[in-house]
Amino acid sequence: MKRNIVIGGSVIGTIILVVILALVFKSPSNSFETTEPTTTQVVVTVPTETETEIEATTSAPVVDSHYNPLTGTYSDSDLTTRRPIVVMLDNQYLARPQAALAEADVVYEILAEGLITRYMAVFYGTYPDHIGPVRSARPYFIEKAYEFDPYYVHVGGSMQALSDIRKYQLADIDGLTSGAFWRENHKKIPHNMYTSSESIIKDATRLGYADTKPFSFLNFYDEFTIIEGKDATDITFVYKEPVKSDSIGYYTSYKYNDEKHLYFRYTNGDAHVDENTKEELTCTNILVQYAKTVVLDNEGRLDVDLITTGKGKYYSAGKVMDVTWSKKTVDSKTDFFDLKGNPITLNPGVTWFQIMKIGTEETIK
Repeated sequence: MKRNIVIGGSVIGTIILVVILALVFKSPSNSFETTEPTTTQVVVTVPTETETEIEATTSAPVVDSHYNPLTGTYSDSDLTTRRPIVVMLDNQYLARPQAALAEADVVYEILAEGLITRYMAVFYGTYPDHIGPVRSARPYFIEKAYEFDPYYVHVGGSMQALSDIRKYQLADIDGLTSGAFWRENHKKIPHNMYTSSESIIKDATRLGYADTKPFSFLNFYDEFTIIEGKDATDITFVYKEPVKSDSIGYYTSYKYNDEKHLYFRYTNGDAHVDENTKEELTCTNILVQYAKTVVLDNEGRLDVDLITTGKGKYYSAGKVMDVTWSKKTVDSKTDFFDLKGNPITLNPGVTWFQIMKIGTEETIK
């Protein structure tokens, strides 16, 4: 009897299960075929207005209002808490390519001995991790550097330059006395001295230098502007004419890219690349100063007169305009004016200065 009850209960249970399954497969809202799409629809439900605003805020690039007075652009770093770093960079052919020029806000190219130029890079918006090769100081570079009251970074210098550093009380970081430098094996001495912003700041702190200093630069447009002037899309500055012993000489050139609004830089006809990034150097503005240049001694040391007035040119947006320049004292900035006497305005971006001897002039195409 008990056996029949168990069997009967099993039969009843089976019948109930069959009925339930039939009802499940019959109802479209509960079928296995529609359950998965319904779940997917919930996942991709259009977000509410609030959710859309949150997503947009999260994914959009954040632009902080930290203005860089050397480029006319904005940075996500609070630049008011830092001091410019100005570094002397070697440009002898064994020193190329240089590291960190791509990160400079402003760069000066001026002749040194032997009709080979030297660079002076100003870093403010970015503090590079790898900078070099660092080379020695010259008085006329110091006159430019003093406009930024920076940490002035070099390896030795002429007697006059070292005297001027003390005279003007620059925040001096000298590779001959500082531990902020090292030599690298991929280049030969003296073209292999390198440093970093971190090492420079650390040594500046040790020496008790102020970590911020006020300075001023030129004015910038709020946005890219086509300047008035003649077309100038291919420019060449010859610093050393070819001779029998040197069939190439030395020249710097720029080619304008209208789509990117940038001048691409070349050294002796080859793209001028950065050692760190391997990318070609570019700039938005090129300012030319024609300056009286005199050889001082048998070593070929020069006097470049930059505390005076003179003529020059301003290149930007594929155009060129004649300008004048004026620097009254060593601690004043160099001002540039159009031929009507109005201060010029630069396009936002990197600026290269080409200092040329009076009597020489670049070719323009």
